[in-house]
Amino acid sequence: MKGFPPLIKLLLASSLVLTIGRGVTLPFITIYLTEHFHLLPKSVGIILGISLTIGIISSFYGGYLVDRFNKNHIILLAILLFALSFFVIPWVSRPAGIIVVLAILHTAYAVLNIAIKACFASWLPVTQRIKAFSMNYTLVNVGWAVGSSLGVMVAGFSPLLPFYLSGGLALLTVSTLSFRFRGQQHQPKVGNGTTPLAVPNFRETIRILRADRRLIYFTVGSTLGAVVFGQFTGYLSQYLITVANAEFAYKVIGVVMIVNACIVIALQYLFSRGMRQDNLLRWLILGTLFFVLGLIGFLLAGQSIWLWVLAMAIFSLGEIIVIPVEYMFIDFIAPAHLKGSYYGVQSLSNLGGAINPIMCGFLLSYAAPSLMFVVLIAAALLSLLFFFLGHRLAQQPLSGTDKPAKMA
Repeated sequence: MKGFPPLIKLLLASSLVLTIGRGVTLPFITIYLTEHFHLLPKSVGIILGISLTIGIISSFYGGYLVDRFNKNHIILLAILLFALSFFVIPWVSRPAGIIVVLAILHTAYAVLNIAIKACFASWLPVTQRIKAFSMNYTLVNVGWAVGSSLGVMVAGFSPLLPFYLSGGLALLTVSTLSFRFRGQQHQPKVGNGTTPLAVPNFRETIRILRADRRLIYFTVGSTLGAVVFGQFTGYLSQYLITVANAEFAYKVIGVVMIVNACIVIALQYLFSRGMRQDNLLRWLILGTLFFVLGLIGFLLAGQSIWLWVLAMAIFSLGEIIVIPVEYMFIDFIAPAHLKGSYYGVQSLSNLGGAINPIMCGFLLSYAAPSLMFVVLIAAALLSLLFFFLGHRLAQQPLSGTDKPAKMA
């Protein structure tokens, strides 16, 4: 973190703590809902899918709010709602209530993620943004590994304790940030000497976003990719409960989350060093290949923990390639005064993660379990097609209808 402003370091540390809180609870939410409410896989998938969809769509407007209002206030409000959601979940007695609370939780975290990205873009020069994105991505995976391992241990004492621990970590974070924000007189400046453009109203912002075909193609490709990797712990949990049992599912999920984080921490920086605008498509092809091989590995793993570990290691290589490329592409095409809105559109790609539990729940309920992985492989290949279309358009001179605004 050397060379980053203090507020950037604080945001990165907060991202780590909040991800630990998510890792304690969310990888096992499928198992909690199945056992607590005695639901079928398709019902659990509907609950997770609807709540995540509401959160993602709401976060699109949240991106506009990040551009429009003080980022510090948006961050504090988002974390506070995030914390309260975890405390409320154990007290919800009906599945419909779970949908509402999870929707608030997902919205809050999505808006927080957009705000952090916008802060990187606003407070750092271009040369440091990739480093900040990379650092944040690595810390998120560290948090998932620590959180999932901690969640397994805590759940052994009480199935409700993970929710209170997650909420407590979020409250600690919002308290610390609130104190530091009050003591910070000035936000970091990029120092390019330019006067920021006025943020247009919401209707005009939508018109600008709709006109950028590069953004549309890439968002569709990212959505299909998110079907594959956006909620992989969810569909793996569903699959393992279907073909084995909850005990084996807890064991596998805990192990593969650690493997995923270790691969990211060990190799993500090394891979990102070779990523440039002129070779993004080659990296995306390689990342898709790793996704496909990893999914085949999951299909063949059976009861072998070692095969699950190997498949997750291969799958993780695809993840560390595709996700940084998304950050690089969006930051490159987004106008300086609309970073939040562009990241808000990018967040809509998480709809793929919302589609996933519904799709996988129905596939596991009405078809052979192996068919789920076949469908996911098809989604990965179709995602690559849209990445190719967006990349090809980005290499061409923009026409008047394609040009959304002056480039940052």
